[in-house]
Amino acid sequence: MSECRYNIPKQYRVDKGMPLEALYPRMKDSKCREIFETEIVSMEWCYHITEGESAPDMASLLRKKGISVFEVITRQKISPELMTEVFADLIRKRFVIVYLCEQEIAMATFVPGENEEEGKICATDFYSYDMSHMIEILDFEQDANKSVEEIHNRIMSEIRQQKKEIMIEKAFAGMHKSVQQEPDLEYEFSEENLEKIREDANFVQEQLRVDVKA
Repeated sequence: MSECRYNIPKQYRVDKGMPLEALYPRMKDSKCREIFETEIVSMEWCYHITEGESAPDMASLLRKKGISVFEVITRQKISPELMTEVFADLIRKRFVIVYLCEQEIAMATFVPGENEEEGKICATDFYSYDMSHMIEILDFEQDANKSVEEIHNRIMSEIRQQKKEIMIEKAFAGMHKSVQQEPDLEYEFSEENLEKIREDANFVQEQLRVDVKA
């Protein structure tokens, strides 16, 4: 995509990355701030999805109601839900975040409520990025005449569905791995081993036997 305005109804590319230094001082929890400062490599403000006419400049764009789309690259896989909770508290506006780490991706979004406690957050866990897990954040055809709320509802619904699918896949993989690691009871208690077990039991009994006549 070129770095100019779009008609989606209208969309705008943001050229500069988010100045993280402006966000960090606003974090009240020092441990959380240290984690973010250490583990976040970069945070780019990629798009701002708006409705109506395109914004003529950046200042006008920032005044328009819309959905900000960010890309966050991390050194290690921190909980996407935790990171999104923190970003929601700092930004307090509609956003979608794509987290990238170790060739894996996580998706998250935030819808603010009338007060701080009523906001909605949805975040997937990290998963391998491939064609079967694609989510279309920008869908020009589908969103052509939709409001910001309608576009965000679509994105939220897709991320929620993705979260459920990833959870099911990971639970199934964990269950399959657990089954593979279960001991082979048929082998361990086979006839071949019973005699050895009896010998061991007899030996223990001999060692513990007390001669009452002594």
